[in-house]
This record gives sequence, C-alpha cells and structure tokens, in this order.
Amino acid sequence: MELLDEAVDALRKRHARQAAQRLKADQAWKGTGLVFCSRTGTPLDPAHVRRGFRLITKNAKIGENWTPRELRHSFVSSMSDSGVPLETIADLVGHAGTAVTRRCTGTS
Repeated sequence: MELLDEAVDALRKRHARQAAQRLKADQAWKGTGLVFCSRTGTPLDPAHVRRGFRLITKNAKIGENWTPRELRHSFVSSMSDSGVPLETIADLVGHAGTAVTRRCTGTS
C-alpha cells in the first residue's frame, strides 16, 4: 500500500527536524530508531502525548476533550464508510483479524 504524497512529505519534514534534534542533543541522543520520539530520541511519554494533543485540539477550536485514540476510531470509521474492505482496514490499524475491526465499525 502506498502513502499519500502529503504523508510522505510530512515524514520527510519530520526526518529533517529529527536530524536537527539529534545534532542538538549530541551525546544525550538515544538511537532508538523511532520516528516520533522525545528530544533525545527516547520513547514519548503517553501523558505528554495526550497533553500535546489536547493543546492542538484547543488551538484548532474543536475542544480539549479529544484523545489520540479517537483519531484511530475516526480513521476506521472513515475507511469503512468509504467502502474499504475490512481486511484492509484491519491490516492498516494492526488488528490481528477482522473481528475487532468489525466491532469498531459496527458491521456484522
């Protein structure tokens, strides 16, 4: 499956920003290979991700009660509404099979 050009562009920009962070962190950088990580390359703390996400939704004026997990559910619903096969959706979101995906979409 191919990524949209916008996603590829965003990941390239993220890669460039991360390279700058890596240089700035110097010896403190932990080479974990993560795409989204802390300023020193370590895994992100879930509480910090939620706090940052709430700030984004607040600034977008859509409220502060959203969670990153809701993006996942919205993605599954949008894909299902667009007629994407359950097997494809399950693969994209990392479900082992279609049973969980089916429950998420409310299909039988």
